[in-house]
Amino acid sequence: MACKYRLKKNNNRKSAGYGKYYGSRTTQGLISNEELAKRMAARNTTYSEGEMRGLLIDLTELVRELAYGGSSVKLDNLGIFWVGAQSKGVEDPKDFNASTDITSRWKCRPTGEGLGKAIGVTRAGGVQLTWEEDDTYESPRNQQPEP
Repeated sequence: MACKYRLKKNNNRKSAGYGKYYGSRTTQGLISNEELAKRMAARNTTYSEGEMRGLLIDLTELVRELAYGGSSVKLDNLGIFWVGAQSKGVEDPKDFNASTDITSRWKCRPTGEGLGKAIGVTRAGGVQLTWEEDDTYESPRNQQPEP
């Protein structure tokens, strides 16, 4: 199965890449915990769909709890997950208020073997990805140039 992309033209006149086309990944849908559990249970395992769902719920709750506690959590061949923080600068340390001056967001760094690139094929977490153009949109490749 290939990852799908669409070509998008950069229309930002202030950008160095103005007028160029860039590949942008398209999503093929969002897989829920229920769907993931169903697919996992179908993969030659003795665990039921319900047991898989429970495992996923426990896993996500534990990763969240550990990350909120300041740990980074590594799931082998998937990624390292943590909560990152950005802060506003203040002139006087006495004026710093963590609840209003720090913003946080989830971060992930992929882990696994072979993160190099090749033409048309990239490796993510040790798995080869093949890219093909999404056929559900009007590709700029098929448009006639303007006279």
